[in-house]
Amino acid sequence: MEPGASVSAIARRIGIDPSQLFTWRRNARLKAEAVVDTARGESSTADIMIGDAVIRVNVGIDESHLVRLIRAVRSA
Repeated sequence: MEPGASVSAIARRIGIDPSQLFTWRRNARLKAEAVVDTARGESSTADIMIGDAVIRVNVGIDESHLVRLIRAVRSA
C-alpha cells in the first residue's frame, strides 16, 4: 500500500466490496479484544495492538525480530 491509499479503492480494485472488508476488519478487532480479555492467565503468546492491527507473538520472540514487526506494522 502506498501512503494515502484508500482502503476502499484498493478493495474495489481487487474485487472485494468495501463493506465486506470493513466487516472482516471489525470482526477481527472484536475477536482480538476478546482474546486479550480472556488471556489473563499464563499464556505462551502475547497480542500487541497497534491501532487496528494485532500482532500475535510467542512470548519468547527475539527482541530484534519483534522490533522489525512493529516497525513494519506502523509503516503499513
